[in-house]
Amino acid sequence: MAITPKQKAVFEYIKDYIVENEFSPTFEEIAHHFKYKSKGTVYKHIKALKLKGLIRQEWNRVRSIELIGKRKKTASFLPLKAEWGKGGISWYEPKYELICVPVDMVHNNNAFLIYIKTNSLDKHNIIIGDYIVVDSKKTKHSMGPIIVENKKGAQSLQSASWNRDPIQIIGQLSGVFRTF
Repeated sequence: MAITPKQKAVFEYIKDYIVENEFSPTFEEIAHHFKYKSKGTVYKHIKALKLKGLIRQEWNRVRSIELIGKRKKTASFLPLKAEWGKGGISWYEPKYELICVPVDMVHNNNAFLIYIKTNSLDKHNIIIGDYIVVDSKKTKHSMGPIIVENKKGAQSLQSASWNRDPIQIIGQLSGVFRTF
C-alpha cells in the first residue's frame, strides 16, 4: 500500500481540513489549494486514496469524503462448528469452541470454522489439521470455493462460479488457517 508524496499531501490536506472545518473539502477547494488546473487530477488522487483504503467517498455528492480509521491488526475469535472427515461434515452441538484467527480472514459476523480430518481436500491444498474459514453467505470479499451438499448428502468444494443446483450451499471458503 505505497502512497506517493502527492497522494500523501492530498490526504494530509483533507485530514487537516476535516479537523478544522468538521466537513470535507470539495474537489474545487483541493484543486485550488494545490494549484491544479483540473479537477480530474484531484479525482485521480481521491480514487487512489479510496483504493488504498484511506478514505471513503460517496459518488456524486459534494463534501462526502470521510477518513477511514486504521483498524488495529488484532485477532478474531470464530466458532468451531464442525469437522470434515471421510464421511463428510459432522456438525457440533452449540456451545462452540472459539478459536483465534487472523483478522484478515474474517469479513462478517457469520463466519465460522470447520476442522479438517480427511485427505479428500488435498487437491485444494487443504490438509488434515487445517481449519477452513467459511462465510455462511457468498460475499464479494471472497472469491474462494463454495461448499455444497449434493442430493446424496455428500459435501464438496466447488469453484465460486459453479452454477449447478445443489440441495444446499453451506458457505464460501474465505481462508485456510493452519497451526504448527
